[in-house]
Order: sequence, then structure tokens, then C-alpha cells
Amino acid sequence: MKPEKHGKAALIGATVIASYGRHSLARSEDQTLWQVFGKGKRREVAVGDRILIQPSGDNQAWVEQIEARRNLLYRSDAMRSKLFASNLDQTILVLASSPPYSTELLGRTLIACQTAGVPLHIVFNKTDLLQGENDRKDIEKRLHQWTHGEVPIHFLSVRTQAEQAKELLQSLLKNKCSLILGQSGMGKSTLLNLMIPHAVAATNEVSIALNAGKHTTTHTQMFEGENGIRLIDSPGFQAFGLNHLSPDELKDAFTDIAHQAMRCRFANCQHKQEPQCAVKIAIEEGELFAPRLQLMQLLLDEIQTTHY
Repeated sequence: MKPEKHGKAALIGATVIASYGRHSLARSEDQTLWQVFGKGKRREVAVGDRILIQPSGDNQAWVEQIEARRNLLYRSDAMRSKLFASNLDQTILVLASSPPYSTELLGRTLIACQTAGVPLHIVFNKTDLLQGENDRKDIEKRLHQWTHGEVPIHFLSVRTQAEQAKELLQSLLKNKCSLILGQSGMGKSTLLNLMIPHAVAATNEVSIALNAGKHTTTHTQMFEGENGIRLIDSPGFQAFGLNHLSPDELKDAFTDIAHQAMRCRFANCQHKQEPQCAVKIAIEEGELFAPRLQLMQLLLDEIQTTHY
């Protein structure tokens, strides 16, 4: 973005590369790092945002404008929202069998990406811990059931087959801005360091620029690697509320259930005890995956409690 005239001084175009909640770090086109602060409706910026800033001295600046976002991925519960990132090409969810991954977090991530218009890929790490090809096929089948077969799944082992893993990830991440999510123990940090070896140094650079020291709270940060790879890491991925969605938006996101629901006897069928429920019949006949319905009903309860 080119600087624009605004009042007495020209505004500077920049991209948000790290967020610490109340303040963020942005990099302008000349590679200058700016500690930026929002105000009013521009108070909350997301990593990946393209912004116009007004310098205020000592490499600090106010956010004067947030450019239109292609998309925004965030989570929300009854108390607050947390922005993950904006202007994404895709989200990478890292899973593994040990420790066991959360199927509920998988389902929530799928719905969040779907409603935000962000393609999702699953990277299943630690394949060296699997017990043969049958074990892998069982995992793949289960993941297809959870995702309704709509999400590509990639198997690899960063620890024991680093070169093969790097080659696969290069093809997946090249020239893309990707948000990488994963529970603790899935191997997300190892994957990040494989693709962007200077990630630790970049984190230290951000801490120095923000004068944050070593004991900062968890934050979201963008790392840039070779071949146009941009990875956004967001630590602390242990919860994923979707309270920003309406009940109708949530129901529409479960496309397989919504399709069957059109055949229910009652238009407002909750798919619980109602007679002639096409969704329950489809589950009994193996056409629908019961845990997806259970997750939808859990999320509906959460949303309706908040909205009403």
C-alpha cells in the first residue's frame, strides 16, 4: 500500500505481523517495525491485517484505517472474542495420535473455517507412532467422517522423516499465507521450525521491538520463509467458541445434516425426540455421522444461551 495524505502528514501502509492484545507490531514496506495502537473501532487489529498508520514518534503509531479484509478467523465465547488472523489463504490444523487430539476442537475448527470462507487442511503428524497401514486407514476414515470428506488430509512425520515432510509442506504452503493451529503436543512448533528455521530469532525480534522482554503473554505472530511461505502461529489453542455465529449460520454450516433436515416432518425439528426425523433415521442407517449431530447440538446450546 502507498502512503496516503491525511491531515498534516502522510499515512504509512503496513501489515500487522504480531499481536499482543492491547498493542501490535506492524511492518511497513521499507521493513520498518512499528508498535501500533488501535483506537475506537480500530482498536482490535488482527495479524495479517493491512493497515494505514499515523506515526507518533519512537517507531510508535496509531492505526488510522484497517483495509477491507478478505476473511477473518476468530473465536468467541460469552465473555470475549480472540482474533486469530485475517487475509488467509488457508488454515493448517496439526493433529497426532499421541497425545490424542480433540475431535471436538477439530469439529469447531472445521465450522469456523467454513463460515469464514477459509480453506482447511489437516496435517496428521507423528505417523511413526502408528501401528501399520491399517491404523492409518482407520484414522483417515474417522477424520473423513468428522469432516464429511470435505478436508484434505496429509500424513507425515516431522521427527523421523523431515525431508519428506518438508517437501510435502513446501507444496502445501508455497506462496500462501497460512494460519497454523494445533493443541499442545501435536508437533506444531517442530513443524514451524522445520519450515522457518529463524522463527525463534524472529520471535526475539518482536519482543525487542515491543520492549516486551522474555515473559510476554502468548501472542499471535507471522513468520516469513522461502518460496513465499507465510505462517501465522497462534499459541494457546485449547478452546474454540463460535458464539459470533447465529443459530441459522451454524445449522447451514453442517451441510450434510441440513440436507437431511429438509426431509423432516417438522420444519423446526431439533433432531432429538421428534417423530419422523429424517436426520435421526439417516444416522440409524449409517448415512450421517452421529458425533457431528451431537457437536451441532452442543454448539447450538452454547449460541442460544448467549444470544437469548
